[in-house]
Amino acid sequence: MSAANPPRPGATEGPGPLTRLERSILEALLQGEDEGHAVLRAQLAGATALSRTHSGVGFVTRIQVPDPAVSLPAGVTLRLPPVHATHPHLGEAAEFLLQLRAGRLAVLEAFCFQGGWPADEGQFRIKPR
Repeated sequence: MSAANPPRPGATEGPGPLTRLERSILEALLQGEDEGHAVLRAQLAGATALSRTHSGVGFVTRIQVPDPAVSLPAGVTLRLPPVHATHPHLGEAAEFLLQLRAGRLAVLEAFCFQGGWPADEGQFRIKPR
């Protein structure tokens, strides 16, 4: 997504590789020393984007995890607080949320609170937790 203009709202891409921003955000979301975080990081190693839909103020990426990847056991819950990232063209940090389904990476949602989603995603800087 390095085009001069951000994709138009409603535009959908995929399937394909995760973007550099998506992978960086997912790595930040999955920091943790427990076994559950390790399982999800192993899923991320082979994950791709099933689809990516642009909203004009962010995007929603549906994540494909390879079938042989191990899932979190039923009943295991992890606290996955949002990650925030700054961008020089945004008045405040963007927020990124991760959804799991059946113990697997499922959906990454990104949105900004002011303005439109920046075209140059390479300028995002993840805020430390």
